[in-house]
Amino acid sequence: MEGMPSASRNLFRAALVIFIVTVVIGILNGIDVWDPPRNTLLTHVHAGTLGWITLGVFAGAIWMIGGDDSTRAMANFSILAVAAYVLAFWSVDLTDTVSIQRPIGGTLAFIAMVWVFWWALSSMRGRGYDVAQFGMVLALAFLVFGAVLGVLLGLQLADVEIVAPENAERLAESHPGAMVAGFVVLAGLALIEWLIQDKVPKVSESKIGAAQMLLLLIAGVVLVLGFLLNIEELLQVGVPLQVIGAIILLGRHGKRLAPAEWAGDTERKFVRVAVLGLVAVVVLIAYLITEIVGGAEFTDLLGVALAMDHINFLLVSTSLIFAMMARGSEVSETANRIIFWGLTVGVVGFAVGLLAENAVTKRIFTPILGLALLHGIFTYLRAEPARAMETADV
Repeated sequence: MEGMPSASRNLFRAALVIFIVTVVIGILNGIDVWDPPRNTLLTHVHAGTLGWITLGVFAGAIWMIGGDDSTRAMANFSILAVAAYVLAFWSVDLTDTVSIQRPIGGTLAFIAMVWVFWWALSSMRGRGYDVAQFGMVLALAFLVFGAVLGVLLGLQLADVEIVAPENAERLAESHPGAMVAGFVVLAGLALIEWLIQDKVPKVSESKIGAAQMLLLLIAGVVLVLGFLLNIEELLQVGVPLQVIGAIILLGRHGKRLAPAEWAGDTERKFVRVAVLGLVAVVVLIAYLITEIVGGAEFTDLLGVALAMDHINFLLVSTSLIFAMMARGSEVSETANRIIFWGLTVGVVGFAVGLLAENAVTKRIFTPILGLALLHGIFTYLRAEPARAMETADV
């Protein structure tokens, strides 16, 4: 693996700063000392999914695919655009109910997403994709798709009628579905492929690896369309496709999850726990869809949905982002162990509290999780580039 480009390092640092917003709001809400207003809660969500995960994925994509000097302009614009979008959510609580700043911020973020996707696609032209690069380009394409839905939803909330009012709820459901079931899952799978092995096979050498990526892409598309068009049959098709993709993942990398493989540095533990988290996410998505198709109300499944989201965003995505930063930074093994165990134990305990609808369990594990994340944020904000990689900046 080549050294971390300077554009990636800047993206990671910006992501860490924005992540502070998510973590602080999450701690206060999780221990039930503050019930934040709706738009502040949306700020918490978008600072996590966009400011932390999406910028982290952009950093990984630039590192994985390889960039030149032009990636710094792209990275800097992405940081400014995403930060503006996150602030747009928060500003709604300080202004009136017409939130035109959200579609404006969303448009800027959309431009950044299209730019990164187009750069990745153009950079790979004429080169043979490996499985991780193939999955990353698909994930970035899905991100653009989800962003289109997000901009439309923002306009709808700003009193611009994109769809009839009676169909607005479908648009609201399809946007997070595109991000969670599509982009975040695919990006996580691509990063796992890149980080879990020393040499990633080319698509021509591992057709099953490419098929795994395509299955999850198709599953994400049909699930989003199922919610958007209210077609239950599409929801039913998406579930087995995701399950098959998860089975292929375990079949290809299951040997790396054997107990003996967990010895060694913490960087690799982050990746392995992300694999287990991704499988759990697919299982919970399958359960949610099955229950909804069976007639259950989503409000009755809110605990399951929130548990799935937190496992996906934290146990999968956040573990992988810390794994990348650990690979490209000079940080002690002790510091990484604190982050790893606090993150893993905290997420699992928090998710159990949500699934069991047990407020006490949730309150116990929230500070464990939150303090581990704050420790990780401040550790990596102060970290120096890995010595072997200092000359690799572009």
